[in-house]
Amino acid sequence: MTVVKMSKERMVELLQEHFELNLYEARAYVALVAFGVLTPAELASVSEVPAPRTYDVLRSLEKKGFAMNQPGKTNKYRPVHPANILEKFIQDWQERVKEELEAKKKAKEELLELMAPLIETEVPKYGVERVWVVRGIKNSTLKTKEMLGEVQKEILLADDGFIAINLEDDIIKAVDRGVKAKIILTKNLLPRIKASKIVQYAKDGKLELKVLEKFDLPMLICDEEVFFALEDLAARYFNYETQVWIKDHRVVDLFRKKFEEYWKEAEEAKV
Repeated sequence: MTVVKMSKERMVELLQEHFELNLYEARAYVALVAFGVLTPAELASVSEVPAPRTYDVLRSLEKKGFAMNQPGKTNKYRPVHPANILEKFIQDWQERVKEELEAKKKAKEELLELMAPLIETEVPKYGVERVWVVRGIKNSTLKTKEMLGEVQKEILLADDGFIAINLEDDIIKAVDRGVKAKIILTKNLLPRIKASKIVQYAKDGKLELKVLEKFDLPMLICDEEVFFALEDLAARYFNYETQVWIKDHRVVDLFRKKFEEYWKEAEEAKV
């Protein structure tokens, strides 16, 4: 494959991935930029756009602002300069994203208001289930954030690499609300959070922080809830490990005892 062909393919790829052109539109635009002015028939002869599709493709490019039409006995098309159309596309995209973001924020507020009676009504749906299985990093993160957002008294965290790094702000907010926190990290994790608020809060005495070489059962205890991962290296490799959430004081007490064993064995974090 020649350098020129590779370059053209990369141009087509970028136009498809980032500027909302389909394959034929991207090929046609690259050809227009290269040749300047083309008729539909000429486009078919110098590009990989099939002849029966050239008219539709060029009209679509014109509609999207990437090409201009010169009417005449034979329609001719020329490209809008890449610097102009690509910049305009980005500006339009930013405005569109801004509007969509505002719409989503308003929808969130309206949904929270509409759902408030459902959430505040204490019916058995939130009182019966005491065990949940949660799969996947995204779902596990959401459940962990929920626990940290609702905890009122105590956080006990034995963490080997995810929560302290990715949910630091949620831990700090809980501590700022007056929640007591005891955190055990694996030693190899400590250098990665040296500049974090968790370390700063430990220095200031706002939370307790210790380190262990390793532990076999990472866990998060928030008041009377515990969240822990089942050991499955294959699932962890594919970011689909299984986490278990339990709300039962008898089970939580067992995990709390295990945490206290780790705490006694752990060393003060040298921060």
